[in-house]
Amino acid sequence: MLANFEQNKGSLPWPVSGIITRKYGIQPHPTFSGIKINSPGLHIVTKAKTDAKSIFNGKILALQSHSGGKKSVLIQHGSYISSYNNLESVYVKKGDIIKTGDKVGKVFTDKISGKTTLLFILSKNINRLNPAKWIRTN
Repeated sequence: MLANFEQNKGSLPWPVSGIITRKYGIQPHPTFSGIKINSPGLHIVTKAKTDAKSIFNGKILALQSHSGGKKSVLIQHGSYISSYNNLESVYVKKGDIIKTGDKVGKVFTDKISGKTTLLFILSKNINRLNPAKWIRTN
């Protein structure tokens, strides 16, 4: 792994192991034909009780709470920000310095569907990026 975030494009580790069930960008709605949705990142289905891990060295920029008790962790990597969403618990606090592979939180499991899904978002400054172009190909 190279020291500069940008130089690692295409070789960053996955935040969780799993399967991408929704890609980044505009795409057909999974249920309603003729309707398009805009996904801000990758939806990755993983095993229950999985911990999301930092894709690169960085600093915890923010922690956010959402409806249903779900949480998000935003990590700053220079001018890039990785965002780990749909967490049930977090292991870090704002200002923490973390390394590649450090655990940031436990991914939430939906009690109705039984699915454990991480929404992983990547941006540079205020522009969203396609995370699939930045992480390793499985």
